[in-house]
Amino acid sequence: MMNDKQRENTAKYLYDLSKIVFTFTVVANAVSERFRADVFWLGLSAAALLFALAYLLDRGGKK
Repeated sequence: MMNDKQRENTAKYLYDLSKIVFTFTVVANAVSERFRADVFWLGLSAAALLFALAYLLDRGGKK
């Protein structure tokens, strides 16, 4: 089981990872010659999942 510090650091990492995935998905579609909906939705889904995991971890440490 993780202690509070480990949980906090993991949550921060997942928040950052969700921002990176979302940014790369948007930027990749913005600079490409054609919009790829499948890549966009996959990236958006992955970012949302990472954000949700981070939120749950972050919330789990608060009492």
